[in-house]
Amino acid sequence: MIVLLLAGSFLLRFAGLSSNPPGFFRDEADKGYTSYCLLQAGQDQSGRSWPLFVQAMKVTTSAVYQYVDLPFIAALGLTEQAVRLPACLAGVLSVCASFLLARSLWGTAAGLWAGLFVALSPWSLLLSRWANQSILLTFSIPLGIYLFVRQKERPFPSIHHSWAASCCFLLALYTYAPARMYIPVFCVLIWLASLSRVSLSREHRRSFFLSGSIFFTVFAVGCIPLAHHLLYESAESGARLSQITIHDGQSLFSMIREWIGNYFLHFSPGFLWIRGDENLRHSTALFGQLHIYLIPLILMGLVRALKTRSRIDRILLIWLFMFPIASAFTRESIPHALRSVFAVPAFHVTAAYGLTAWREWRPCLEKRFSVDGVKAAVRLWTAALILLPAIHLYDLFFQYPRYAAMDWEYGYKEAVEWWKTHRAEADSALVSGLAEYPYVFFLFYDEYPPEQWIARQRIDGVEFVPTGRPTQSVLNPEEGRVLYLLRPDELQMAMPDAVIQLPTGEAIWKWVAWGKRRE
Repeated sequence: MIVLLLAGSFLLRFAGLSSNPPGFFRDEADKGYTSYCLLQAGQDQSGRSWPLFVQAMKVTTSAVYQYVDLPFIAALGLTEQAVRLPACLAGVLSVCASFLLARSLWGTAAGLWAGLFVALSPWSLLLSRWANQSILLTFSIPLGIYLFVRQKERPFPSIHHSWAASCCFLLALYTYAPARMYIPVFCVLIWLASLSRVSLSREHRRSFFLSGSIFFTVFAVGCIPLAHHLLYESAESGARLSQITIHDGQSLFSMIREWIGNYFLHFSPGFLWIRGDENLRHSTALFGQLHIYLIPLILMGLVRALKTRSRIDRILLIWLFMFPIASAFTRESIPHALRSVFAVPAFHVTAAYGLTAWREWRPCLEKRFSVDGVKAAVRLWTAALILLPAIHLYDLFFQYPRYAAMDWEYGYKEAVEWWKTHRAEADSALVSGLAEYPYVFFLFYDEYPPEQWIARQRIDGVEFVPTGRPTQSVLNPEEGRVLYLLRPDELQMAMPDAVIQLPTGEAIWKWVAWGKRRE
């Protein structure tokens, strides 16, 4: 069964991967080209040799995804599919990690349900189809928890499982910036949750402290490169956070109040169950981040965890209620599905736990609502389990590529391909300032030689108008014949040589050739 589940999970994430999501977002193109630079030159785009953190479009970010992508670029070339494949496989691995975790705690049936819930999750599915580093957390964190609690007969993990779990959490720490706040707090809390009379008894005390020492020693040593980066390259490491943080000079009381508001927004029905993240790169327009058939199961899981309050229950509750803590410190697009991705697969594992309580709940429910009423509710839940994912998949594969194309910067591939075909007909090309970081698409789709880009930080024959500046302000008739890549409302008096359209038929770019070729 697990083989079929993983195969189905892969197919849902791999089908049409290069064209859906539509277009290719600039972050994806930048990741792919950075991997290409590392593969060809052993340096990132700024010229640093095999760095732990790479510079990407004026900010510094983790290089984990770029390194994971190296074998795919080497095997498949610089293509959209090669860049997105690590995310696709990470989504499948999150299904596997969820299965392993739930199976080790509550049996094979619970493991299969947990894996199925993740496989069909709108949150996981979309993030598994494009190159974002946050998706790597959806398997590294549950895998770390699995190793931490695998020996559930023990009140704490063994030495071997401690260092292995610590390595998984370290991987998560380096993968995505919000994890720098989430992971250290989470690691401390799950060890505190393991404290009990049994773990601190004379029989287990020495092993408990030795295991904990191994865990935190491995973790502390692994954090040294990150600490060096944060301390000595603070301007680079904090560039993005400084733009979105709630810590902007306001009073401590105001900041705490804003944080609390942001935290609870991530539990709002609109975000979780109805419409999801408003950014169409993080969620489709039809569903929330989770399917609503999980609601009764999550409630049963929560009630059981709060009632039992075993070590496993405490860790599960910590995982579930901690997921928004990092995202709540930011104020851009709150609630934010990427910065709160720690919820995948916390909700789904909790739902599987709730299913294990069904046998206990069913007699009480039948007594209260009648046997027929409970059977009708079960049939309704089963119908929702079948219909809601079917509707979501139809939307994702047939409707989403049309209505979300603008959000994915659709059209750059077509624009660059036209330029590659016609660039010999002109002296140069000029790209509109009404675009953000368009150079990454020329680097990616033209497979521009990394050595030349690293050395000169410019593309031969192509100039880019500063962002936000109108193209008209830099026109120079003496430049010879120039190919202008423009938005439809720029230079409307000139007849376009090519028009790039969205799947809906709306024009998004146009190429205009102007001037005479230099002799």
